[in-house]
Amino acid sequence: MLKNKGYAGSYRNENISVGVLLENPAEHNLDAADLVFSVTLKDKDGGILPPEDFTFYIMNESNQFYNTRIVAHSNTTAETSADILICTDFEFDFLFQDLRIVFYHTPYKHINIIELQH
Repeated sequence: MLKNKGYAGSYRNENISVGVLLENPAEHNLDAADLVFSVTLKDKDGGILPPEDFTFYIMNESNQFYNTRIVAHSNTTAETSADILICTDFEFDFLFQDLRIVFYHTPYKHINIIELQH
C-alpha cells in the first residue's frame, strides 16, 4: 500500500485554497484497506468553505476517476478553515506514484486537479 505519510498537495486560485494530505486510516478508526486524505478548505479571505460545495475523486496515472466519500467533517476554528476526511477503498492501480486528487467546486462549476507529491 501507499505508506508515504508525506504524500500531499495543494490548489490555490483567487477564490479558494484546498490542501490535501495522505493520512493513516488507523489514526481515524477506519479500515486499513481505506485510502484516507485530510482536506483543508479555505476561501480567499481565509474563511470557511462549506464541504458540501465540493465533490472529491482520486485519479490514477491512466486518468481514471475513483469516487471518494467524506467520512468526517470539523471546523478547526470558526474563522479559519473547514477540515474533512475523504476516503476510498484501496485499488491496486493506486500503487503507482502519479496519484491526483480531483475536486469539483459547485459554486464555480469547475474541476481542479491537485498533483500529489512526496
